[in-house]
Amino acid sequence: MAVNKVAAAYLAYFAYIDDALPVIPASDFKTLLAKVPAGAANGPWTLRWGPAVNDGILGYVAQGADGSYALAFRGTDVDGSISGSFTNVLADANGFMIPWLYPQQPNAPLQISAGINSALALAIGLTDPVTGLSLLDYLRGLAKTGTLNLMVTGHSLGGAMAVVATAWLNDQLAKVAPLTFSLWPHTFAAPTMWNAGFATNFGNTFKYYAAVNTNDIVPMGWANLKGVLATFPAPGPDLYKTDWWLYDTIYVLSGTIPAYTQITPSDPDTFTVTPVSNPSWTSEAGAMHSMQYQYFPHATGTAAPPLPGTTMTGRPRTRNVAV
Repeated sequence: MAVNKVAAAYLAYFAYIDDALPVIPASDFKTLLAKVPAGAANGPWTLRWGPAVNDGILGYVAQGADGSYALAFRGTDVDGSISGSFTNVLADANGFMIPWLYPQQPNAPLQISAGINSALALAIGLTDPVTGLSLLDYLRGLAKTGTLNLMVTGHSLGGAMAVVATAWLNDQLAKVAPLTFSLWPHTFAAPTMWNAGFATNFGNTFKYYAAVNTNDIVPMGWANLKGVLATFPAPGPDLYKTDWWLYDTIYVLSGTIPAYTQITPSDPDTFTVTPVSNPSWTSEAGAMHSMQYQYFPHATGTAAPPLPGTTMTGRPRTRNVAV
């Protein structure tokens, strides 16, 4: 398998299917995955595990036309209130970092935020609603049948989840027996939730594709909060002029949060969407962060198809451990 941003964009975007529903049916995933086009998108795709949900964390596994697999995580969705989401996550980031546990390490040179560690614990607890198989047991079963080529992808919180889940799987898959597998992380608008030790180790271990809109505030968290204070360049709205209380909150917290460090991807995909003259800074922030309107069209060159059962598709959802 090689880097495939087109397929990753479809799978990360489809993680938002039915995000407004209390129960997520598999049928809508099966229908839309089957419509993924052939060629660069590696379609059609087939749902193989999930969708599984644990306290807001959703993941699913699908298989592409070439036989490779993908694990996709849903991002967050705040029904339009990106400022509320950002404020809550800032409070999360202003806590502390804890040791990375996969593997255990003396003196903990690799660390992640307590918030993303809690989210990973929820992902580890995911089970398929039909078979009852855990995510790890299912992927181990695939690897036992031959070489497992697995793309791991997501947008926003889903992107951060893709990073820590990739590192977790790399440590855990072969714990029971020797297995042959390769992991290919692909992220869209992922925030930074780890220290320099984790960032360096991840960058040195994996071939990593990361898409970032330079005017999206979420990837600026939490290693570049000063960048958030400078948003948005003209003709976009100015944070201080439109939401001074949020500006002051970020300014104060930027001097107190731990030293987060961005991962240097082997395949960076940085692009710039020009802000519009919008009187609402929060609306502009949501538009810049959208998987539907920014990242999917950038990666695929086509408009994103509509999804069933969604609210503000591809924008952050408020939760204490999420981004």
